[in-house]
Amino acid sequence: SRGINAEYGGPPGEASSTRPPTPPTTPGAQSKQEEIQGDFTTSNWEHHNGGLTDQYAWSQTAQDVDMKMVLPREDVKASDLKIDIKAHGMKVQMKQESELKTILERTFHDPVKVEESLWSLHKGECIQVSLEKAREGYWWTSLFKDDGHSISLDTVDTTRHIHEFPQEEVACVQNLMFDQRQKQLGLPTSDEMVSAGPSAVYLLLYPVRRRLTSR
Repeated sequence: SRGINAEYGGPPGEASSTRPPTPPTTPGAQSKQEEIQGDFTTSNWEHHNGGLTDQYAWSQTAQDVDMKMVLPREDVKASDLKIDIKAHGMKVQMKQESELKTILERTFHDPVKVEESLWSLHKGECIQVSLEKAREGYWWTSLFKDDGHSISLDTVDTTRHIHEFPQEEVACVQNLMFDQRQKQLGLPTSDEMVSAGPSAVYLLLYPVRRRLTSR
C-alpha cells in the first residue's frame, strides 16, 4: 500500500497544514472541511451507500469503497503510521513510544485490487483509505466481515453515471443514442452509413445540397 499527499504541498504520505481558502457559505451552512476539521467523531462524515460506526465511516460506488477512520490522537503524523492493504483485508498500526501498536486489523467484506488502493492522512482529522473493488458492480453490505454493522441493499442507490462505465460500454451507449436520433430525423443509422460507403453517406446526409447541385 502507499500513502499520498491529501492536501496542497508537503511530503508524500502526509497532508500539509496549508489549506486552500474556504469558499463562502450561506448563513447557517458549513463546509464539509469545517465540519470534519477538529471533529473526532464520524457523525458529519460522508457515508453514501455505506455506514457509520464510532471508529470509521464508509461509502461506496459500483467501483470503489472509501473509508475515513478516526485518529487516535490529534498530533498523528504519516511517519507514525504503518498501513498494510491486502486483497482481503487491512491492518493499521501506529507508533507509540518505540513500538508499533495495532489499532485496526480487519477482513474486507469482499476482495479489493491492492495495486489500485491507497491511503492518506488528513492531518489532525482522519485517515482516509480508498479501495477499488475486485468485483465491479458488486455492492457491499458492510465494510468489514462480522463487524456487526451491516446495511440493507434496499437502501443502496445503484444509479450509475455514464462516466463510471468502461469505455467500450460508453461507446456502445453513445452509438445507440446516435442511431436513435438519426431514425427520428429520418437519416441513416451508423450501420447503414457503413454499408452505403462514403459517397452514398454524403448524399444521404446532405439531400438538399444534392438536389441543388443536380439542377
